[in-house]
Amino acid sequence: TWLAYAQYVPFLREQPYIDSVLPWDTSAGEREFFSLLRRVGRERFTRLVSFHSSDRGALIALFSKTRLRFCNASKWGALYDTPRDLSFWVAHDLRIPEGSGVGYVVTPDMRKRAASLLGEHASRPFILGAIGASKEIKRWPVGRWKEFTAYAVRAGLQVVLAGEGEEEKTAASVIETAVCSPLVRNVVGKIPLADLGGAISLSSAVVAGDTGILHIARMLDVPSFALLGPTPLPEGLGLASPERMFWTRCPQKACNNWRCTQECLGTISSSDVWNVVSAFLERRSSK
Repeated sequence: TWLAYAQYVPFLREQPYIDSVLPWDTSAGEREFFSLLRRVGRERFTRLVSFHSSDRGALIALFSKTRLRFCNASKWGALYDTPRDLSFWVAHDLRIPEGSGVGYVVTPDMRKRAASLLGEHASRPFILGAIGASKEIKRWPVGRWKEFTAYAVRAGLQVVLAGEGEEEKTAASVIETAVCSPLVRNVVGKIPLADLGGAISLSSAVVAGDTGILHIARMLDVPSFALLGPTPLPEGLGLASPERMFWTRCPQKACNNWRCTQECLGTISSSDVWNVVSAFLERRSSK
């Protein structure tokens, strides 16, 4: 059983190694959280694995009534049983693969649904561009995306624009209008979360900031190119390294300051990114 934010339930439900998902609706407030604590306690799980060393994660572990608890925790380490530098799977003698490309399973149905949404773009190589992010400072500016997409189109490559949110929809329309090519496919807001892995698995490369799309690509071992500014690249079991990381030129990189007024990802040149991505795709196609 997996405990996950309610919006991620569709993303997890089709995984063959997940029997059930406990949804956590954070918008419902504290009452929902305490109800969740009681439910976890009633389930009488034999093992608990936490991937969040947070206060709420610690409370869930504390009230879970579970004897074996694992987390790479920091200040809450006393609540967990396993040494921080030891894998949960090794500690509990579970034969689970941990390499990239094995943690998230894209089923044939997911690929089929994604291909249907992508249309003819799914039949030829394409670059998936994740144009959004949870915070504005983590986004590559629309102007840079326009330039990058134009480079790709001039080279005869397809670009699929992906993401969620009203601002992302507006940005995608601006890019689509500016480049004006049938090689550009705008699917922002159109791919259900349950099918996102399918779309990513069909792509030849993913260009993205610190977003879910980037990390799904890393889980699937799809070639990715990371655009980084206020946050470092998350590391973890099953996450492949990007082919290349492009960092902001701001000296305060990885500051985690969401209110910073300095230019951040805008300092990453679209031509620099394009040159690296195109060279990678050329090498790959010649093999």
